[in-house]
Amino acid sequence: MQRSALIVAGAAGPQDIANGVLQRFGFAPAASALTIAEAAARMRGSHVDLLVIPLQGIDPVELAAIERESRKTPPTFVIGTAAQADPELILRAMRSGIHEFLVYPPGPAEFSRAVDRLMRRTHGDGGAGVAIAVYSAKGGLGTTSIAVNLAFALARGHRDGRVALADLVAGGGDVRIMLDLKPAYDLGDLAGKAGRIDAELLDSLLTPRAGGVWVLPAAEDPEVADGIDGTTTANIVEQLRAHFTFTVIDCEHALSERTLAVLDAADHLVLVTQLNVAALRSTQRTLALCQRLGYAEEKCHVVVNRHHSGDAISASDAASVLGREIFFALPNDYRLSTAALTKGVPVSEHDAASQLARSYATLAARLDGGSAADGAMRNGKHGGRVGRLFNFGRR
Repeated sequence: MQRSALIVAGAAGPQDIANGVLQRFGFAPAASALTIAEAAARMRGSHVDLLVIPLQGIDPVELAAIERESRKTPPTFVIGTAAQADPELILRAMRSGIHEFLVYPPGPAEFSRAVDRLMRRTHGDGGAGVAIAVYSAKGGLGTTSIAVNLAFALARGHRDGRVALADLVAGGGDVRIMLDLKPAYDLGDLAGKAGRIDAELLDSLLTPRAGGVWVLPAAEDPEVADGIDGTTTANIVEQLRAHFTFTVIDCEHALSERTLAVLDAADHLVLVTQLNVAALRSTQRTLALCQRLGYAEEKCHVVVNRHHSGDAISASDAASVLGREIFFALPNDYRLSTAALTKGVPVSEHDAASQLARSYATLAARLDGGSAADGAMRNGKHGGRVGRLFNFGRR
């Protein structure tokens, strides 16, 4: 569900420019009201996430009505505008619950910064958000699919938050294909601005997607990778974390300087594997790397993709050979995944009632809460043929 905005008497400036800014923050096109009284009446009938009102010549009774309606649960954020920054007017407005003041007409940059400050308050204490890196050293395991669907599952579970999906496969990732995006900007547009990446720049480059997710697609030009190093990558992740409640990152498979920067910066690592020898060998090496890098065990979550009850290797066998519990297993549903990909939508948008969509929602909730999956297999002894297959290089 998109956020709602109400603008009184054109207080945000030209409507098309205001709507362009609001869209980047997950808002539907703003509704209009001619007077403060009309706005207060609308707010009594339905919730408004953001209200923009003119303060010049406002009546104290009208201001009190706006204050009363805006403080309901959930609250309404209010931006006031006036032709001049009159200190007495600003003080009176702030005492009446106006959250931001802007000189009329506000420019797009000023309006965007004000909306951003207000939206960050929905994070609770205003602290940094959570960065989740989705990674596998081996290609073809479905990391991009998991990253995309995890981001949308987090957005569905956090309607008041903001979720970013960053495709940091610098040489050409597939997020834009999976979501059928035709973005105006992508990761390549950051390559020449490495020294001044900030929240405002990222905000202007992200593509808002229905479902409450903002997307930073990878560049289609593989040469862009040459202009993005580990420092730049880490800066991108930190800015996204500061700007969004959750940031989900689709990582490169190659263990490059950029990849290590993402793994270091992330709060959670979703290590994607499958129940076959090649995938589990790769995951075993990745877990050993994470240990050498000093990552806490609770940071790394092994997620089995395309799990089927008839797999030759069981989840308990996999947990034993990895020496790590299986955090979660996503069911195999090739037909549904292919149908969603063909439409360019996440699984939850194609069939919200499916087992796969519900599984992504559960994975998102468990990552959010930091709890392990129900029935996850604890570390076990290595034994039998499966154990021997994976016991290479052990002491």
